[in-house]
Amino acid sequence: MKTLIVASLLAIGLATPAMAAGEKYFVTVDTVGMCSVILDIPGTELSAGKTSIGAAEGYDSMDDAKAALAEIKDEKCKGVVVG
Repeated sequence: MKTLIVASLLAIGLATPAMAAGEKYFVTVDTVGMCSVILDIPGTELSAGKTSIGAAEGYDSMDDAKAALAEIKDEKCKGVVVG
């Protein structure tokens, strides 16, 4: 039983970084002009009413996306949604 538990935890530990590798952060603007940073998981689409602004390929980290938002928020956003 211990072997099964250890093997399961090891498999989960190895799979988690692989799943996170394809994740990207995007700066988005919604239909009323509010901007935010969202995490895009591969195989999903942006929420309805949101358009990606900034780097089309996304950002590798939340910090990079927030820095990009700080640079463009005054010209493209009516406000910023923090979540």
